Amino acid sequence: MLMKADPSWCLFLERFHPASLDGDFTAIEFELAFAINIRAALRLVEVSPACRRFADVAISNAVTYSCLRYSGRSARVLADAQRQIDEALWRFITELGSCKVKAKADPERTSIYSIPITNRRHAKPTIVRRGSHNVSRSGEQF
Repeated sequence: MLMKADPSWCLFLERFHPASLDGDFTAIEFELAFAINIRAALRLVEVSPACRRFADVAISNAVTYSCLRYSGRSARVLADAQRQIDEALWRFITELGSCKVKAKADPERTSIYSIPITNRRHAKPTIVRRGSHNVSRSGEQF
């Protein structure tokens, strides 16, 4: 029997379970991890407006949950907040499943914090002339 492979964005959405009530919980860590994983999943598909809206609702529900948990609310209130997260994620995942996967999306290379790094701190500007493959940089030609 052939099984349909999970889309690559499932890698980012499998990790959405807050620590148990008696375990260690850091509100900001939960919020950041939640938002980063949602945004990483969004980078792998061609996002529809509805998908973006459901992502924002899921993130705001996660922020609400972490605020309630940080303030020491009762287990019943937290259970309701966690149910709201689950419902928002279900809607988000349903909508995400209908989005087209980007052709060049690679889940292993997807990074939220991709900052270009260069070793040339004081490099002179490069001059490129149209129609020419010559690049003048301090007298060098390529």
